[in-house]
Amino acid sequence: MTARDLAPAAEARVLPFRRPSSAVRVRRRSPWLVLGGHFAQALVLVGGPLALGLWLFSSPTFALARVDLDGNRFVERAWVDRALLPLLGSNLLSLPLPQVAELLSANPWVEGVTVRKRLPNELRISVVERRPAALLRDGQALTYLDERGRPIATFDPWRGPRDLLLVSVSPATHAAPAGAFEIARELEASAPQWAGTLSEVEVLGEGDFRLYLGALAFPLLVRTGTLKDRLAELGKLLPELSRRYPKLAFIDLRFDRRIIFQPAI
Repeated sequence: MTARDLAPAAEARVLPFRRPSSAVRVRRRSPWLVLGGHFAQALVLVGGPLALGLWLFSSPTFALARVDLDGNRFVERAWVDRALLPLLGSNLLSLPLPQVAELLSANPWVEGVTVRKRLPNELRISVVERRPAALLRDGQALTYLDERGRPIATFDPWRGPRDLLLVSVSPATHAAPAGAFEIARELEASAPQWAGTLSEVEVLGEGDFRLYLGALAFPLLVRTGTLKDRLAELGKLLPELSRRYPKLAFIDLRFDRRIIFQPAI
């Protein structure tokens, strides 16, 4: 190869690179726009539920306006309306149900309360009432007793039952009236033919009672835990007592192996 052959190569030139006119120019986004986008997204995610919550807890749509009541016989509807009057207009969603139950438990007839919310503006209340089992006589006053011997409320002949066992307690004894139910159950197990005619139990002291029965023309003085044997003995003796004494003031069965009676004058 000769120097002439190499000459064209030595004279070659390198052309400068030119950027194509169609190339896309990349623009940087403003940091303020990026920050604003994140803020808007956070506002939608957080502010939306917040706005919904504010509407739910402030809208008059959910203001308490109605109370549905069931299970009540002795608890008057008017009393319930008065007790819940301060809550009317309150937001039903935020209303604490224990507060409603506490207000209604102030009624002496209420044993338990179930409260439910019914949207948009109603409370549903189911009442479990205490059951009157007897009437307690204290002087001239009469009070309903439940089956555990606890006072409920003053006797009301227009609203409450009247055909109940009468329980009286001697003031000097300070005995609990609950014992009257115990002796009534014992009488039912020992002499069911007489138990249905029991009208009054007088509590004389701890374990001592005076029973008034329609089946007998005189009261019986008895002691808890002895009726089964003592009434069986009395049943054998009654025909002879009736033959000899036209009228008896009382029969006392509280003493072992003895039956004490008093002829009426």
